[in-house]
Amino acid sequence: MELDFVQWTVIGVLLILPILYELSSTFKYYAKFTLYVTIVMICSLFTIPIAALRPRDVRNHRYPAWCIKHIIKPLFSIAVEVRGAEHLKSDTSYIIVCNHQSSLDLIGMMEIFPERCATLAKKELLYAGPLGLGLWLIGTIFIDRLNNEKARGTLEKTANLIKDKHLKVWVFPEGTRNAGGSFLPFKKGAFHLAIQGQVPVVPVVMSSYSEFYNKKQKKFGTGKFIITVLPKISTEGLTAENVGDLTEHVRKQMLDVYNETSLESAQAKLSNGVK
Repeated sequence: MELDFVQWTVIGVLLILPILYELSSTFKYYAKFTLYVTIVMICSLFTIPIAALRPRDVRNHRYPAWCIKHIIKPLFSIAVEVRGAEHLKSDTSYIIVCNHQSSLDLIGMMEIFPERCATLAKKELLYAGPLGLGLWLIGTIFIDRLNNEKARGTLEKTANLIKDKHLKVWVFPEGTRNAGGSFLPFKKGAFHLAIQGQVPVVPVVMSSYSEFYNKKQKKFGTGKFIITVLPKISTEGLTAENVGDLTEHVRKQMLDVYNETSLESAQAKLSNGVK
């Protein structure tokens, strides 16, 4: 039986796609990123019916964490080295502040995500289809960054949750993704929250992904990054007047570690001859 035009077209596309994938870094970037987003959405769909049994419970994080550790990380051949994980081992509350580079941060987050921890995220993610519903079900705290009054109200409620439920909270103090090789200025909300609750700050630094991922250059390969968990910084006895100094102190400390570990990762890749 002769193949019709549609069948020949499908065969042609299937033959061309692998060639494009190998020859075009731009095509490879979009193909891999589309696959990454698709799998994240599938993981969200997997999480929804299970997490719905106990909605808004932060213990539901274990389900997306399993998916990311056992499916996404090995599928994309991204290795993670964790340093200082012992600083997260505590039953008491604290505020994690972490630099924010891309949606790939999910891999690092789920690698070290502590028990009884909620994430503070922008309100827009709530409307991101299955991902938004999944995030709501696992206890994510959504903040309206465009409305200062609502944002302050959310922080006050979060401070009460920390006290009443002994929660830990993960915050990206830059407020938005930044892959520029440095840090954006830190917003002060996380540090107000820590001082208001009189709980320590735990800085978490993810080294640059630039050796294997770069949105501007349309690069998405395989590689490794380093997560460094720094010792807790006490806020005991601090007041609102100390927020600015605390913010800058933590940012400088994190930026120094980011520069050191990013350079280390780049040199390791160069010495290993990884392409």
